[in-house]
Amino acid sequence: MPALSLQQLQLINFRSYKRLTWDCPPGLNIIFGPNAAGKTNLLEAIGYLALARSFRQQQDQQLITWGANSFQVRGLCHSNGEKIELVINYQQHNNKKLTINGNGNRLIELLGIFPAIYFGPDDLNLLKGGPAYRRHFLDREISMGDRIYCRNLQDYRRILFQRNLLLRAIKAGRGKEEELEPWDTQLLVTGKAILEKRARFLQSLAPVVAATYRDMAGGEKLALIYRPGVADQEEWAERLKAGREREIQAGMTLWGPQRDDFTFTLDGHEARYFASQGQQRAVVLALKLAEARYYREILHVMPVLLLDDVFSELDEERQGALLELLAAADQAFLTTTEVGLLPARLRERSHLWELTRGREPRLTSGPAGAQ
Repeated sequence: MPALSLQQLQLINFRSYKRLTWDCPPGLNIIFGPNAAGKTNLLEAIGYLALARSFRQQQDQQLITWGANSFQVRGLCHSNGEKIELVINYQQHNNKKLTINGNGNRLIELLGIFPAIYFGPDDLNLLKGGPAYRRHFLDREISMGDRIYCRNLQDYRRILFQRNLLLRAIKAGRGKEEELEPWDTQLLVTGKAILEKRARFLQSLAPVVAATYRDMAGGEKLALIYRPGVADQEEWAERLKAGREREIQAGMTLWGPQRDDFTFTLDGHEARYFASQGQQRAVVLALKLAEARYYREILHVMPVLLLDDVFSELDEERQGALLELLAAADQAFLTTTEVGLLPARLRERSHLWELTRGREPRLTSGPAGAQ
């Protein structure tokens, strides 16, 4: 299996880093320091190389260092047996450019080169948050390994935007109902591809998530259930036709993948309502472990893992499951405020980096037995 790793990270005006150059070794890297030292910002920058967007659902403009009007993220990576330089430049007003090995490329060409999986405290929103959070998860994770899906998603959003404009125009008396028909056709064709891909993705994850959770939680039955906005294309077409007046009055498209959701049940009960805090963390952890294994199968490479202060929230058994995953990773980055609270067997296998605000990480020790 080809190794995947980030060899060097360079930042200019990204979050709290005006300038940073960091040589990143493969294997496990623990970044420790006080709150507000920039640990999460560092993980966010690494994750930005995967999708050219923030894993924290932040707008690009929010990533610029205070007082600047642009940022740059540069990564020298080892991917699929090749050394690849990725550079993403962002200027205010959404002017974003990608170069790969010095050549200009469309942003979509970034997908699949440097897959990374982020796991942080906010991921509890996968259970407790609204459907939009879970749709964002689906779109981000599927796009990372499927450029066709990403293109379909972009097309669908464009079609949806134009159709909603037309619905509002019809309501205001500036358009005619028959003008909706070509948009309906495009919506159904593009939306079908999105629905099918989401269904296959979740069907692939579901048994792995269930088995992983069962191993961690002593036999509780976890189920991952897809709840699409429409059951199939035929039903969707019928709803668009029968519900046209409702959509015109609402001024928006009421059916389709923009209404999709998925949920978890524990022993048949909705996890978001009945699971304890510890169970909720275990469910999200099981999802992240399953996701890593899924990408190892389809991309034939283990994604880089970005773990933001998660060990302190897990009991010993669940820490063990995460350690097992880390042992299979080519590279992982973990943050913590208290390095001494991490399992000793993890610290002994890791490079330890001390971080203070705005400074480059300082290596304090390496894995036991390393030269």
